Amino acid sequence: MLTSDPRRPSWGPDLARKLGARYFRPESLFLEGWDGSCPACDAALSAGLELVLTVRNTGPEATSPPADMEKYKARLGEVLARFRPALLAVENEENSGLFYAGSPEQYLAELEAACGVAHDKGVPCTNGGLVSDLVALLVYDHYRSRGENAAAEDFARRAFRQEVRTYIDSPTAREQLRRGKILLAGYRRAGADYLNFHWYLADARALEEAVGYLEAAAGLPAITGEVGQFTGDPAQTKAVMAKLAELGVRVAVWFAQDGPKARGLVGRDGSIRPTGEAFREFIGEHFP
Repeated sequence: MLTSDPRRPSWGPDLARKLGARYFRPESLFLEGWDGSCPACDAALSAGLELVLTVRNTGPEATSPPADMEKYKARLGEVLARFRPALLAVENEENSGLFYAGSPEQYLAELEAACGVAHDKGVPCTNGGLVSDLVALLVYDHYRSRGENAAAEDFARRAFRQEVRTYIDSPTAREQLRRGKILLAGYRRAGADYLNFHWYLADARALEEAVGYLEAAAGLPAITGEVGQFTGDPAQTKAVMAKLAELGVRVAVWFAQDGPKARGLVGRDGSIRPTGEAFREFIGEHFP
């Protein structure tokens, strides 16, 4: 996952190829106002990469659910026919008010409509991706709901950042859990082929616990459309990649650029960092 400069749409795909990636996730495509073009998509396809395409109804502010579902489906069909992605991700971080303004029920209705269109085009479909901190919170809550308090506290110690620990029993956390559980219960009924989650936590054992919980709760195989790290430690890069490979996660898209908290595999000048070298080495060793 790399944002391309509009003046250099091949910048991101070219770096992805250097890193050894198979999939490329370009910037989100917004259906309302789409003009028929996506230079980064074209550049990725020309570079021989497969697209994991995030399609949002509106944006870049928090998405409003489609007001006219037939119009939404028609335009989405045009996008899928144009780019033939390897995977369609419907919206981004649908549990987050930063990205989605509707209710879980509205989101699931949109997902069902989008997956129907995708399947008609022969394209697999997934949700937009549960936020990393919510995934950890769901696992923690799962342990506590089963009376496994020691396991819950052990998981919290390994998985939660300090700022998360301060609100795990707050009304905000309870509302996130409520939304997350509605979404998890609805993805399969809506027609999703995979359960998509995002992950930025360093602990590989916590990742394994999260995948196990999510797959059981959703009844779907897990993929991650956004995995990354908050450190520049290449050992973390390899440990997380090794765990994803061990678990058989079929698609994993690394957040390869710097973000508000994330530390990318490459610098803003395109230089490959030690984490990027670790990523490339792992690919070469395990997926030659």
